[in-house]
Amino acid sequence: MPNSPPLETELKLAVSPAGERRLAKHAAFQPPRASEPTSEHIVTTYFDTPRHDLARRGLSLRVRRAGKERIQAVKADGDGGAAMARGEWEWPVAQETPDLGLVAGTPVAEALASEIDRSLEPVVVTDIVRTKRIVEWDGAVIEAALDAGSIEAGDSSEPIHELELELRKGAPGALFRLALALHAATPLSVEVESKAARGYRLKDGSPPQAEKPKPSILDPKVRATDGLNHVIAGALGHLLLNRAAALAGDREGIHQVRVAIRRVRSALMLFEPRLEPHALSLFQDELKRLGRAIGEARDWDVFCADILPAAFDGTENTQLGELIRDAAEARRHEADAACTREIRSPSFTALILGLAAWTEAGREQRTLLGDRRLDRRLSRIAPALVDRLSSKVQKRGRALGPGASPETLHPLRKSAKKLRYAVEFLASLYPKKDAKRFVKRLKALQKSLGVINDGATAIRLAEELARGGRLELGVPIGALAASRKNASAQAMRKLDKQWAAFERQGGFWR
Repeated sequence: MPNSPPLETELKLAVSPAGERRLAKHAAFQPPRASEPTSEHIVTTYFDTPRHDLARRGLSLRVRRAGKERIQAVKADGDGGAAMARGEWEWPVAQETPDLGLVAGTPVAEALASEIDRSLEPVVVTDIVRTKRIVEWDGAVIEAALDAGSIEAGDSSEPIHELELELRKGAPGALFRLALALHAATPLSVEVESKAARGYRLKDGSPPQAEKPKPSILDPKVRATDGLNHVIAGALGHLLLNRAAALAGDREGIHQVRVAIRRVRSALMLFEPRLEPHALSLFQDELKRLGRAIGEARDWDVFCADILPAAFDGTENTQLGELIRDAAEARRHEADAACTREIRSPSFTALILGLAAWTEAGREQRTLLGDRRLDRRLSRIAPALVDRLSSKVQKRGRALGPGASPETLHPLRKSAKKLRYAVEFLASLYPKKDAKRFVKRLKALQKSLGVINDGATAIRLAEELARGGRLELGVPIGALAASRKNASAQAMRKLDKQWAAFERQGGFWR
């Protein structure tokens, strides 16, 4: 495989049919800033083995027909950010089936070489009308393509309405700044799932799947500005990858969206001393607001699916559980609906694009992001940044001991989580064993703190249900409190030892 494959950097945005018409009239798409639009009918067929071995490796092999021209292409999955930088190889071909002689030296050749059944078959077909313009924006040259059509896979199909912004020349930040200008005129949403991946799901009838965050791998010599951009891009990518699963009502999808929001906040908190405070405050406030809405949905999911069954199912209090279950499910439905509204909202897209534009602008012009220390190697300024978060954990650890309560321990739990995320972001800059050991002990501490917090949250939610004169819930709430008391007490007993083990290891990053 070539060491440096050709890359394309593109930002994909879902748009409504009405939005397409508004975008066509947008000033950014008018001369002299943009070329005259050209339209073409494009049919693209994606090929794979019967076991979908290419898709499982994040690869696609396609033949695209536009008029008399046919182009064969290989694509590799992007780096996970909002804008995808993907490996891409293309060749003109005469037929509408793949010429495997052309793919030598690409990941597809390696993938097929390792499979017993290397036969290929058409899996997904996209049939679209693409309207393209070349746009000059903020010193960059960008191809803007509006796609309207359909994805077909087996007997199923679904419509496509997308805007693709592909960087031809200039800095990637221009993609986000153009997208923000367009989003202000008509609602858009960032789409990270490729047409091919959507087609595979359509063929299998499978729902969107939740995904955990990928490890952050940093170059030891990376500048702080570029390191922050890498970390934020990864956290935003994790958020976007779980958007579809959360909208489908998947419990783990909602959980991973909440985790992603916390990771973005933690990344900003890690770099806070070096960042421009006004923009930082704006983004942190919006992340906090969004996190509350997602967190409410997650809390009710855990309450209904985990807390109530553990407290009542298979016990002598089963019937008491029925009294509270219906009311809880109604609140869960309300919280899920509010979560869905937030994730679908224009403010969600604006947050993603705004954060990406801000961190990318910092790479182009550091003063837009923060102070001069961001020009240094991240490894040089990281110890002071992590020390700041570690000192908060140490300070809040004083709440441990006799008289500790869920309320006094909650700040410790939040600070421990931020420190853990910070260490995970920077772990590749340090010896692997040291970082792994530190995170392991921090996770153990977090687990016990989480059990205590879950108990307090369960009682809070149950008491919310009883407001407004629902006195019939008094007995089941008492039974619920009793069931959580034992778990919380066991976790509390573990905390002293876990805290002592955590304190003994010191700060490996110094």
